Amino acid sequence: MSTEEAMPVEDDPPDIGTTRGMVQDAAVRNYLFAGFAALVMVFLVMFSKNSDVGGLTLALLGAAGMLFRWPAAPSIFLLLLLWFLQFPFGLPPAYSDNRELRYGLLRVTDVLLAFSVVVYLASHFRIYGMTTQAMPVEPQFGSWRPQPIRRPATMSRGNEVVRFLYLAGAAVLAGQFLWLLTTAFEIDVAGDFPLQVADEVPRWRRGGDFALWYARMLVILGLGFFGTLLARLVFGYWRLRRLSAAQGRMMLQESDWTETRRERVRIEVWKRAKRSPTRTPGRG
Repeated sequence: MSTEEAMPVEDDPPDIGTTRGMVQDAAVRNYLFAGFAALVMVFLVMFSKNSDVGGLTLALLGAAGMLFRWPAAPSIFLLLLLWFLQFPFGLPPAYSDNRELRYGLLRVTDVLLAFSVVVYLASHFRIYGMTTQAMPVEPQFGSWRPQPIRRPATMSRGNEVVRFLYLAGAAVLAGQFLWLLTTAFEIDVAGDFPLQVADEVPRWRRGGDFALWYARMLVILGLGFFGTLLARLVFGYWRLRRLSAAQGRMMLQESDWTETRRERVRIEVWKRAKRSPTRTPGRG
């Protein structure tokens, strides 16, 4: 018996775009476990809020969305989450508490719910990018269509999920801090400093000042604008510092193409006109 006959033939690994391939790939499997754990926590938190039907619906929708890579599942998940938070039993009347807006900061259930939702959404999109499509496909004419570009699973290192959980926790804490600023402060245009600690009595009851919701809207818009500007400057500079020489050349080349596009098109048209034979008047 020859050596080739004695050696067992190894089957090719299944496509990562199938359910079997997702389970067998270590990188995708880690995000599946993270997403499933987040959905279990969402169900428990919603159950504690007397919304067992809502928690079960959200958990089943999220699990099916990750397994079958439904691109619309996260949007529907968020809409249903808002609905069941407002209507815990699924139907009106709505849940209402006058102290919810002011004293609903850093509660364990709310922090766990926000963290679980962020982890599920990020896991869903990471799984979708590695198994289905990570970048938009360029439009092509004709019957041929290019294959969607996936994020290589080999790029997911062993500690990527850990860093992913740390970033999700930091995002939740940043949201809680923003909520503290918008609920604990109000705008007083006549004061020496426009931001002041909000009193117990809302401004809309005192009269003559900004409504409380209007002041909070201005605070959110101001923090969002200046925070985004500062983050763009800091992280943009940090990204430029981390670029390699090859990446820097690519960025400069792309900038050169973008800035000189019209001149290059004009030169190419002139070259084509010089190469083409001169047409005789009266002929074609």
